[in-house]
Amino acid sequence: MKALMSVLLLVLLSGCSWMYELGQGSEYDVSDAGITVPEFTFVNQENQSFGTADLDGNYWLANFAFTNCTTVCLTMMPNMSHLQDSLQEEGVNLPFVTFTADPIKDTPEQLNQYAANIGASAEQWAFLTGYEIEEISTFSQEGFKVPYQYGEQPEDIIHSTSFYLIDEDGLMIRKFNGMQMNQEDMIKDILNEVGEDS
Repeated sequence: MKALMSVLLLVLLSGCSWMYELGQGSEYDVSDAGITVPEFTFVNQENQSFGTADLDGNYWLANFAFTNCTTVCLTMMPNMSHLQDSLQEEGVNLPFVTFTADPIKDTPEQLNQYAANIGASAEQWAFLTGYEIEEISTFSQEGFKVPYQYGEQPEDIIHSTSFYLIDEDGLMIRKFNGMQMNQEDMIKDILNEVGEDS
């Protein structure tokens, strides 16, 4: 009983989505789940319209994060940046899309500075905002099947820390642990899936 209480306390205090990644390995095939990301049009870090029409016919990688995150994003976003660099070295220029979990504070200007700070490729990686809290909540839960919760303080914002590989038809086919430091298996899996088409 004491052990159970300790786990529950950890979950309650964890914030920013640690609870959703417990027990998740470095890779998880979700292609049979039938999860299709709905069409969307938001605003990128250049303050330009960006959506599924810009990704049509391409595989792409997605995640959720926000610029003022003081916990999991500090590990997850450098991991995403490293993944971008590793794939580029392999000759695969896969589009990356980050949906901000804090559209209230994350303006295009804020996201543009953040993108530069983590070494994101401006041509390859879109950081999106321009939606309401209710909209991103529905989009996260229905489009990616993951919980989302907004709070006034950064530690109260809960979002997924996974990386999602979406195929050319908008079907989610892979779910990777964004907190995983060793990306060797993840990179191999992505290259096997999209290498020939990129």
